[in-house]
Amino acid sequence: MVWNFCELNKRAINGKCKKTYSSRILFVAAETGNTIFIVELIRLYPDLIWKVNDHNQSIFHIVVKHRRKGICNFLYEIGSMKDLITPLRDENDNNMLHLVGKSAKQKRLQDVCIWSCFTNATETIIEVEAMIPPTYRERKNKDGLTPHELSTEEHKDLVLQGEKWMKGTTIHCMVVAALIATIVFAAAFTAPQMTGIPIFHSEANFKVFVVADAISLSASAASILMFLSILTSRYAERDFLQSFRF
Repeated sequence: MVWNFCELNKRAINGKCKKTYSSRILFVAAETGNTIFIVELIRLYPDLIWKVNDHNQSIFHIVVKHRRKGICNFLYEIGSMKDLITPLRDENDNNMLHLVGKSAKQKRLQDVCIWSCFTNATETIIEVEAMIPPTYRERKNKDGLTPHELSTEEHKDLVLQGEKWMKGTTIHCMVVAALIATIVFAAAFTAPQMTGIPIFHSEANFKVFVVADAISLSASAASILMFLSILTSRYAERDFLQSFRF
């Protein structure tokens, strides 16, 4: 498909039309994440890398806006040109970090999707922060918002859904951990004989059981403390990538 397009493009009579059509196709490919197509097209027409759309956004602005990590890695391969492209700002004075902070348009989020949305957005933000000049991290757009403020505003509903999902999951896990801790604690201090001395205390298998019981009790207690710390967390955006990543 790539080569068929390129051959047709080469045969175009009007050179200006050829570049316009190539540029339009390039932005569509960037939005859909077609990495192979973009690389081949830029290889044939290197000047397309400087093209911007009607909103003054380059293909890499479109890439980070739609979370296309495969193409985003291509930005590292273009060398020093990266430093000229990443500072570009669109018609609303949004830089790359503003665009990646915007919430991606999606249908109603399911519980399974919440974690994926958070990690995908946060990982992309961290990656883009390393690309752009440090001063641009606090640069405001026309609405007077920094990239972090815009991200917080855009993901406000997602944070609330994530908090609800995390609390529900944590409570269920903590109940299971508490049940296990109760059972192994009782087993550790219950002697299977009226004298208070276990019947199988001299057996090697009994010693293995005691060690396994102690490990289970320790692991259950540690799990309860970990889930308790999650319940009392402030549920900030980056907590879903750092503190809650287990």
